[in-house]
Amino acid sequence: MASLRLASMRLGPAAMVLAACTSSLGPQPADPCTVEQDVVVMVSADPTPLFSWEPACGFASLQVWDQNQTSGWVLYTGARAPDNPLRSGIRYGQAPPGAIEPAPATPLTKSINYTVAVYRWIGDEAGGSLFPAGSATFQR
Repeated sequence: MASLRLASMRLGPAAMVLAACTSSLGPQPADPCTVEQDVVVMVSADPTPLFSWEPACGFASLQVWDQNQTSGWVLYTGARAPDNPLRSGIRYGQAPPGAIEPAPATPLTKSINYTVAVYRWIGDEAGGSLFPAGSATFQR
């Protein structure tokens, strides 16, 4: 819970509004990130959390799961994965344009620990893999 409070303090109201208003797959360029670079994932304190990260690299997948790994949410980018098109500022359950959502997000339950992680595609259209770049744990 301490990391949730810290994340919500680091992401002030103006930043949350700005992040909510920008398209997660829009034309804004992503910050460059190296394969080895640590990415700090932040979760807003909203009932429906906003996920953001620094540096604002692009990613190919975002996944959320509960402590029992029985519910959550997954976003993929399919053929666009090599471009790592997901941008910081994704609201839980609201797939950005162009993202693939295999199933709707499950409702978040109070007092349950959840993990959110972002994954970068390393490779090209001919082949590659998803690699975890950053994660955070949160509760509702």
